[in-house]
Amino acid sequence: MTDIEPRLKGERPALVERRARRIVNARSLTLGLAATFLGLAFAGAILMRIVDRHDFPNLGLAAWWALQTITTVGYGDVVPTTNLGRIVGSVELVLGISFITFLTAGVTSTVIQRGAQHAQESESAQRERDLKTVVDALDRTRHAIADLDKRLDSIESRLTS
Repeated sequence: MTDIEPRLKGERPALVERRARRIVNARSLTLGLAATFLGLAFAGAILMRIVDRHDFPNLGLAAWWALQTITTVGYGDVVPTTNLGRIVGSVELVLGISFITFLTAGVTSTVIQRGAQHAQESESAQRERDLKTVVDALDRTRHAIADLDKRLDSIESRLTS
């Protein structure tokens, strides 16, 4: 066992704990973000129902429109025709685009971070293997030198006797 192994073993629980915290935080952030945008979509639906009662006679239709708009699908089967309705629709569209942007950035960041972390772990593992190889080679060299010393001592003792 090398003198590095105890340090690595001591660091592993902390590493696992940090990774677990990162995963929980990423999931919490994603769920929180999704819940926030769904809440904003529902708030937009309620606001649209109040502002444009002619085009949105019930909350279900307004919710359908809000979900279409915030997800940037926009089938066009229900659209606001009043100026206030269009303003609410514009806000919903900006929120939807923002949500997609945040989601894409979060996924990209996670993938890049995991790739860099994997590369760093691979590099660290390679360094550890290289170090172990060097230590093993030194150990074999030490044993070979000790064996040669014994042989030389044996030869010297035969020559002097």
